Amino acid sequence: MQKKDIFSQKAKVWLYPVPPAGGGGWHFVTLDKKISAEIREKYRKGFVKIEVMVGKTKWQTSLFPHKLSGAYLICIKSSVRKAEGIFVGDEIKLFIKLI
Repeated sequence: MQKKDIFSQKAKVWLYPVPPAGGGGWHFVTLDKKISAEIREKYRKGFVKIEVMVGKTKWQTSLFPHKLSGAYLICIKSSVRKAEGIFVGDEIKLFIKLI
């Protein structure tokens, strides 16, 4: 693992538009475009497996490519939001390790 495989950034939590039928919706943060470009160039297009830490909570997920923003998205799961008291609009500090 190279040091360049580890990133940190602050990002605002946003809610993916909920369909008219309702539902809880998905909570995301958008990865910085510069970091996204570096990851895309070095690794591959598409989903990239990562380990994320927010506060004291660590989990594994994937970066989701987002065509509209040109960046990657990270989904913040419900259990993480509950454990860390995270809500839509909160700015959180993420530590991201490519795996």
